[in-house]
Amino acid sequence: MPGAQAFLAAARTGNPHMLIRGTAGSGKSILLAAIRDELRANGTPVAATASAELEPGGALVVDDAHRLPDAAVDALTLSAHRPDITVIVATEPRPHSRTLRSLGDALGSLTLDPMTARDIVARAESTLGVRLPIGLAAAVLRITGGGVHTVDAALGTLSRLDPTEPRTQPALERALDAATAAHLRARLGELDSDLLCTLSIAAIGSGPDPAELVRVLSVDPALAQDLIDRARGTGLVTHTLLPVAREPLAAVLGAQRLARLHADSLRAKLADGTLDLPAARAYGEAGVTDPDLAEFLCGAAEHAEPALAASLYAEAVRAGADRNTLALRWSEAAALSADLDTAVGLTDGLLERAADLTDTELAAAVRIAASVAAQQGMLGRSADLYEWLGPARVGSDAPIAATVLLAAGRPEQAEAMTDRQAGAPPTSTSAGAALLAQGLRQSIDGHVAIAVNSLTRGLSLSANGSRPRLLPDSGAAITALAGIACGELAGAQAVLQRALDTEPRESITRHRHELLLTWIAMVRGDLDAATARLDAMPTDAEPTPRDALFIAALRVGLARRVGDIGALTHSWERAHGVIAEHSADLFSLLPLGELWLGAARLRDTDRLAHLIEQANELLTRLGEPTLWGSPLHWYGVQAAILAESPAELLPHANALGVAAETSPYAAGLAAAGRAWLRVLQGEIDAAVVEQSARTLDRIGLPWDGARLASEAALRASDTRTATTLLQVARSLRPAASSTPGTVAGTERELSAGLTDREAEVANLLVMGLTYRDIGARLFISAKTVEHHVARIRRRLDATSRADMLSMLRAMGHGTES
Repeated sequence: MPGAQAFLAAARTGNPHMLIRGTAGSGKSILLAAIRDELRANGTPVAATASAELEPGGALVVDDAHRLPDAAVDALTLSAHRPDITVIVATEPRPHSRTLRSLGDALGSLTLDPMTARDIVARAESTLGVRLPIGLAAAVLRITGGGVHTVDAALGTLSRLDPTEPRTQPALERALDAATAAHLRARLGELDSDLLCTLSIAAIGSGPDPAELVRVLSVDPALAQDLIDRARGTGLVTHTLLPVAREPLAAVLGAQRLARLHADSLRAKLADGTLDLPAARAYGEAGVTDPDLAEFLCGAAEHAEPALAASLYAEAVRAGADRNTLALRWSEAAALSADLDTAVGLTDGLLERAADLTDTELAAAVRIAASVAAQQGMLGRSADLYEWLGPARVGSDAPIAATVLLAAGRPEQAEAMTDRQAGAPPTSTSAGAALLAQGLRQSIDGHVAIAVNSLTRGLSLSANGSRPRLLPDSGAAITALAGIACGELAGAQAVLQRALDTEPRESITRHRHELLLTWIAMVRGDLDAATARLDAMPTDAEPTPRDALFIAALRVGLARRVGDIGALTHSWERAHGVIAEHSADLFSLLPLGELWLGAARLRDTDRLAHLIEQANELLTRLGEPTLWGSPLHWYGVQAAILAESPAELLPHANALGVAAETSPYAAGLAAAGRAWLRVLQGEIDAAVVEQSARTLDRIGLPWDGARLASEAALRASDTRTATTLLQVARSLRPAASSTPGTVAGTERELSAGLTDREAEVANLLVMGLTYRDIGARLFISAKTVEHHVARIRRRLDATSRADMLSMLRAMGHGTES
């Protein structure tokens, strides 16, 4: 027991004077018994009351001084002034008792603190003979509060468990909980009614207040303070009642009496103005229903962060608030904290009661429902909601409706909404939303520079809004997507970084902004940074389907770029579920394009064909917007190249050619597409390839430029051309040595000079066959296969077997049986 051994050692010399303080069950009596035994073993006479006449050298050892009348404690204080005797007294803490304070001033002090987890480990070893894992000891401490008697009750149940029956820690904790509750039920049954009532009030918030007890229990202030001291002295109350004691206390007091006490306690706090949020939440958790409590919780929710606000609205409803009245605020808080299921349930209920709502309330409900649908990857449903709402009822949310309808490919309906936004109040929020919608329309109409200006100004105004609102997409994300689509990567990165620097860490848009920054790193060819950012994304909660689409596309894109077929296959298979639940919209074209290339590399484009068709139909309905369509057509060009299908390439090359008339970005893509087609046909013009590769680098696609140059080098028939193009590729991808799928992989392939037999071995090796299996296929011995593998590794200058396999995959080995 903490402090016991040190005290016993001190008791063996001189005449110690000590007041031992400890809560009930802390082991005071055990320690006092050990002290008596030690003193008697030394031949010291021991008395138990101050009235006993002690000769010099005797000892006065008194337990439970808190139970003594004041006169008896005063007598102990007089004895404490005698230096010729030992005086040792144990008591529960009573900080407001005058007599016990005086006794403490006359004696030294030893406080028996609750046991620690390590103390519990030692206790289990001494009483049970077992070494308790520290994690289980910590659970015992959490459940019991660390009092010796309660700990012993919990440990006792462990000793009675069947050692042959395997148990998880949660199962053990449930057994500990039950044993502790049974022990406490017996203890609580011995306490008087007023003390039980005080403990029940201590279960709420930060514990009882004397004035509150005066009101609730109709006692005088002195008795109220004494009850609080006694409650703390039980060891069951720190700042509040031990959670494990609540059920036993309810059983002893009775549910009706407990409910009445909690209701009276709440009224007292409300009358005194002392109700705080922790107490209000505790009353709600205890099942108290009261209109003033519900109103308090609602008021707190109005100023809370979204996750807390959503919880508070739910608690307010349990406390008696009207669910329908709170549904609008509650649904937005739930959605902002990523609880989409709750938000959907609440907004569906609101829409079912549309006739009972004002136009403003209905527009807000549609905004929230549409925003949730967008995060679920169903922007088409978002558009359906706004079409159902209609221009007459959309009010100041008209720009949001127009943005959604445009992104879903419904320009005429968006125009009808735009006509309604003139009457919106000129707040920063409404003006920012209007500029974002205007910028999106301009980007579709082909006015790229003007569109970027409108989007950026709208983003700045929206940032000045007074409180967060749930939107189908953030202004930063829309602006950044437009920047990425037209090759303005630096501007897009700045927009996203500014958003991350200013938004709260728990913001629902934060993951989206992080993913778009990761996308920029991948497109630029900084694969290590993109991988690191993606791996650092939180995994404690499932991403929204919209974010999951970007994550899947990033995984596929990174695996494709490093030429790791195994990782690409795994990432593509993981993407199947995401693809199945998503639909195409203007803001999902980039990840769809990246998934398209992964599918083309694996000859599995049929799985994605419906989404690519949706995307092409969307672009057609919007009039083939250059800014948004060019990146998808560029992906189409590359998919056709991977499939070695010039016929499939031509429609996308033609679309880029048309766009090139008005867009330098599309012109660069179109020229690169033509160069790549010639490379595919075996026409290698080093000057044309270099010009196209450097153009891709200039418009923000350096990795694509490096890949074009390295692909041309791989197909070049003469060493001079191949070397020139490799130097071009290396200049565009200075870090490419770590990515065998691009420049370094091509260089190694060109310099490797594998023999026909080595190429056969390499194919089978990458397919996963053993040396014995390869030998059987090629009619050579396993030892000969081993020699071939060693030569292949030396030719590639591979640092490890894994490095060698990655290089071989990048060279195309293992793709055919």
